[in-house]
Amino acid sequence: MSEDKQRLLVVKAAMVANGGAARDLMRNLPHIAERFEVKFACLNLLDSQRSELLSNGIPVLEPVNQWKAGEGLLNEITAGQERSAATAWKRHEQVLDAIQWADSIHLTGGNGSMEFPAFVPADKPLHLHYLESKPGIHDDVSHLNPDGSGGWRPGLMHILQTMQRRRIEKSFRGFAENPLWTVSANSGFSASNLQRIYGIKGGVLYPSVDLSEFSRVATATEGDSIGNLGLSEGEYAVTVGRLSRFKGIYEAVEHLVGSGLGLVVIGGGKESENAALRSYGERNGVSVKVLSGLNMPVMLAVMRGSAAVIGLAHGEAFGLTPIEAMALGVPPVFVNEGGYTETVVDQLNGRLVERGDIDAWNRALEQARDSGTRERWARNGLARIEELGLTPENHAQSLHTIISEV
Repeated sequence: MSEDKQRLLVVKAAMVANGGAARDLMRNLPHIAERFEVKFACLNLLDSQRSELLSNGIPVLEPVNQWKAGEGLLNEITAGQERSAATAWKRHEQVLDAIQWADSIHLTGGNGSMEFPAFVPADKPLHLHYLESKPGIHDDVSHLNPDGSGGWRPGLMHILQTMQRRRIEKSFRGFAENPLWTVSANSGFSASNLQRIYGIKGGVLYPSVDLSEFSRVATATEGDSIGNLGLSEGEYAVTVGRLSRFKGIYEAVEHLVGSGLGLVVIGGGKESENAALRSYGERNGVSVKVLSGLNMPVMLAVMRGSAAVIGLAHGEAFGLTPIEAMALGVPPVFVNEGGYTETVVDQLNGRLVERGDIDAWNRALEQARDSGTRERWARNGLARIEELGLTPENHAQSLHTIISEV
C-alpha cells in the first residue's frame, strides 16, 4: 500500500436493497480504492456485494447480525428505524475502531446512514454524499398509493412523523456547523433540496455509469432473453423502479396510451400489486409485464430491445436509468422534472416531456422509434456522458479532490 495514500473509511448503512445508490457505490468503490487506502463499513450486505468488494482488495466491516430497516406506521411515528440504526452502529465495534484509523470518512446517505455522524468526532473530516430526503418526510407523494389515491394520508402522516422529522433534521446539523464536515449532493436539483430543507449549501458529486457494463454491443450471455420472456423488439417501453407513486409506474401506463407500445416494469412490487397494475394496463389498452429479480445480462437485453426507456418519477434526485439508457444507445424519454433535466437534453440525446401531455408523449415515443433519430440520440448520449464526466474514474477523482481540499 502506497504510504502517501490517505486512509478513507467509506460508509453506507443499508446495502441489501441493492437500489441505485448501492449499485453506484459498488461501481465506484474499486476506483476510489485506487486513490485512497479504503475500508468499507455497513450495517447489512449481500453475499455478492461482499465477494465483489473482497475480490477488489477492499476490507469489509459488517456486524455479526445484519441490521434490518424497520417498516410500518409504528416505525414512522416513533422513529424506530433511526433508533435501531443508531443502536446497530453503537454495537459495531469494528466501525468505531475504523473511525479512529481513518484520515477522512465518506458517508453515502440512505436508510440508517444519517445515524452514523453521531459517532464521528468533530475534528474528523467527514464528507456526506447526499442523495435525497427520506421519502415521505418532506414530500406528500410518497404517502400516496401507487395509483395516486389516498390523498387524505399525507397531512395526517406529516403530523405523526413529527418526532422522526425532528430527529432526521438534527442529524444534518453538524454539516451546517462544522467546517470539517462537508456535503456533496448527487445533482444540482438535489443540492437545491438540501439547501431548501436543511439550510446547507453543498456541492455536486454526480453518480456514474460503467460503459463496459452498459455496453453498446450485446454480449453472448444476453442471448435470446427478450424472446424467452415473450417480448418483441421495439414493441415495448421500459421503466425501472419499485411500484410506488413516487416512481410514477401507474403514470407510465397512462402516458403510453395511444402509443401502441406495451410497458415492461423492471422492479415492481408484491404479486398482488403487480396484478393490479396489469389489470390497470388492460383497462387502458396497454399490455404490462412486470419483471423482478433480473440478472444483469437479462436486464440489459430487455432495455436494449425496447423502443425507449421512460421515467415519470416525482422529484427524482438524479436518476441512473437515463444515463444507463444513454450508455446502451437506447432512447431516454423522461418527464421534464428533477435530476432528469441534468442528463437528458431535449431533442439532443432524448426527450424531456411534460407530465400529463399525452399527445406530446406519443410524439416523443414515435421519434424514439425512428432509426435516424435513435442513431443521433445514441451518438449524443455518449457525448453527454463524457461532457458531464459520468464515469467511475471521474467520480473517484472528484471525490479525491473534495477530500483533499478538506
